[in-house]
Amino acid sequence: MMLVTGAIIVALSLVTGAVVLLAGSGRAAVTVVSADQLRSLGEPGRAAGFDLLVITLDTVRADHIGCYGYGAAETPTIDGLGANGLRFETVIAPAPITLPSHSTIMTGLDVRSHGVRNNGTFRLGARHDTLAERLRANGYTTAAFVGAYVLDERYGLDQGFDHYDDDVNPHASAQRSGHYNERSAAGVTDAALAWLDQLDAGAEGSPIFVWAHYFDAHGPYKPPGEFAGRFRRRPYDGEIAYVDAQIGRLLDRWRALRRIDRTLVVLTADHGEGLGEHDEPTHSRLIYDTTLRVPLVLSCPALFADRGVVRDRVVGLTDV
Repeated sequence: MMLVTGAIIVALSLVTGAVVLLAGSGRAAVTVVSADQLRSLGEPGRAAGFDLLVITLDTVRADHIGCYGYGAAETPTIDGLGANGLRFETVIAPAPITLPSHSTIMTGLDVRSHGVRNNGTFRLGARHDTLAERLRANGYTTAAFVGAYVLDERYGLDQGFDHYDDDVNPHASAQRSGHYNERSAAGVTDAALAWLDQLDAGAEGSPIFVWAHYFDAHGPYKPPGEFAGRFRRRPYDGEIAYVDAQIGRLLDRWRALRRIDRTLVVLTADHGEGLGEHDEPTHSRLIYDTTLRVPLVLSCPALFADRGVVRDRVVGLTDV
């Protein structure tokens, strides 16, 4: 089950014919969204001119987030997006590896089609059309802020971005995880906020597409500050809680800029984490639900009057 595509794709054209996105939804207690409701959301042009904020969480299992039924989670920001939007309950990543999975998110192609099969030794080819290229061609200002060297521009995901911030080691600090230099969730959010401030001072006329990638939940699990104390026995959950707080900072600034009402927020993850199940402590070798089942939340009250959860179909990150 390396790749499962959606039985129903809900087309939300941010610009006519430009972008196809999935619809999913909120918490365990919310309304189950029917197929007819999903189809009604797919009217082309409903989101024309809306901002798009894509948030990708590295190494985050769906079953470690509150709105996916995990009672021990501290993820109020993500849960709030789910409560005010749509969520697919069963979403499958194309591969348990960062670069191949993000290449799928940004192109809509499976791994066999885009050809990026591993981190560090493959590059997304320029022949492939990306989400950023589509949106920039239709008048969007585009910016990306990534949290790990594995998504450095040399690997091809910078295609279509006016601003691609991959400065993952701004203070020359020691790398944390294997051979991947990374920066904290606070560093990613700080960079995004600085860019938004410049945008607010000048080029605020066009819609914007921002991609924010948070790497923190990738091992080793070392949540900072207060999160380390609260999650001493569950450091993986502590990393996710920390990321959730930083996403909250980003959304707070978006609200302060009065852009949130016309913004489609898409939150997902590239893959999960083994956490010792099936004798896999992390990820990249096995393809159980632990490393392939990821969250997918779409939030935009102006678009999704019918908020709920889709439980009767399986979708894939190809559909984003």
